[in-house]
Amino acid sequence: MSTAANAATCEVSKAQYDQLKNGMTLAEAVRVLGCEGEEMSSSEIAGISTVMFMWWGASFGGNMNAMFQNGKMVTKAQFGLK
Repeated sequence: MSTAANAATCEVSKAQYDQLKNGMTLAEAVRVLGCEGEEMSSSEIAGISTVMFMWWGASFGGNMNAMFQNGKMVTKAQFGLK
């Protein structure tokens, strides 16, 4: 879904991360974050599609990820976002 160029220029903040809520679609998350991020993994098991995306933080070394199952966010995590 994302390109390497998009992932390289995509930077998110803790304030944006805090706006993400479980149940959001990927499109809603992208609107909050301002970019698509980078797809890290995907699988489909027993009819459940799972995709993990990662975004880099605006601060050096910070990042966040979010997992979507059947199109809805089910979990998010961040490290070092400011």
